[in-house]
Amino acid sequence: MVVPGGVDPPGGERVIPFVHHLVERVAAQHHLTVLAVGHDPSPGEWDLLGARVINIPIGAHSKADIARVLGTAVRRVPRPDVVHALWANLPGVVGIALAGRHRVPSVVSVCGGELAAVPSIGYGGGLSGGTRRLALAALRRATTVSVATEWMYRHVLAAGGPAAEVVPLGADLRWCPPAIRTDTKPAGRPHHLVHVAGLNRVKDQDLLLRAVAVAAHAVPDLTLSIAGGDTLQGHHARLAAELGIGNRVEFLGHVPHRQLSSVFTGAALHVLTSHHDAGPLAVLEAAACGVPTVGTAVGHVDDFHRLPEPAALAIDGRDPSVLATAITDLLADPLRRDRMATAALVWATRHDAERTATTFEHLYRRLTAN
Repeated sequence: MVVPGGVDPPGGERVIPFVHHLVERVAAQHHLTVLAVGHDPSPGEWDLLGARVINIPIGAHSKADIARVLGTAVRRVPRPDVVHALWANLPGVVGIALAGRHRVPSVVSVCGGELAAVPSIGYGGGLSGGTRRLALAALRRATTVSVATEWMYRHVLAAGGPAAEVVPLGADLRWCPPAIRTDTKPAGRPHHLVHVAGLNRVKDQDLLLRAVAVAAHAVPDLTLSIAGGDTLQGHHARLAAELGIGNRVEFLGHVPHRQLSSVFTGAALHVLTSHHDAGPLAVLEAAACGVPTVGTAVGHVDDFHRLPEPAALAIDGRDPSVLATAITDLLADPLRRDRMATAALVWATRHDAERTATTFEHLYRRLTAN
């Protein structure tokens, strides 16, 4: 398995939850080597949930650095039966090189913004011709490509990539036990919102805060908790103060994954405002805790919005007033909100992290059998 990082031992801050669960599940039955491309700036090896992690530093991402990473990977990794690269940029290229060297099948999963292009914030592999070509080369040479959502499936096709299998990256329900709504009014604060994501330009908490400022005029007791590490040196706290909602917004900072259920508990809505999001897992974690999502039309938000029984509400565009109206309308309609919560809970429970691991393992077996 080739990953860009997120493989700190349990309890560390640099953890990608679905990667941890997949590593744990696969390593329980198979010999698994995890190649971390750039997790740490120095070479290293450590054990993770029954697997062996080998970290290869990237450096400045120059052609010479990429060649060095490829050469080191081929030398360090013993012959596998199958290679799975999570993210289609450099991990995908490394995965394809390994699979080609040993003549074994490969899976490349598009997990993020490898093909995205958001010029307004300078985000996405699609903004660079070289990066985009690397990702597309990995996808086109892979035996199988996977994505987490139908929205991402369309995104990959639109960017010139091949058709992919949709394998949702589910929530680990051991740390976010499924909730059951027993009434039409959430426990705790009935007008409380939550947002779970790192504070950065891609997640666009500016849109979130501006929408809350508008919605607060209609909902006097509206409050918001934001759980996520700050990468913008207090920008959002200052913006909340400028908008006059500083006393309504609680910045929790980084919250360990195993404690996120306490963030969702009692909330009326989870709000997501990303420019681009392949999943995201927070929508499924909120759903497993009985909290529906409203937000921009990306990933699971768009997929859930399109279900016969909608499990989320996706807005058109990125207008704060439109998002504010969507929030206030849902807060004022607890029956509709609870129908969404129930539909989201059922979907998240049926497509949890165990289902993800089982689906990938069946895929590995199918590829090796062929």
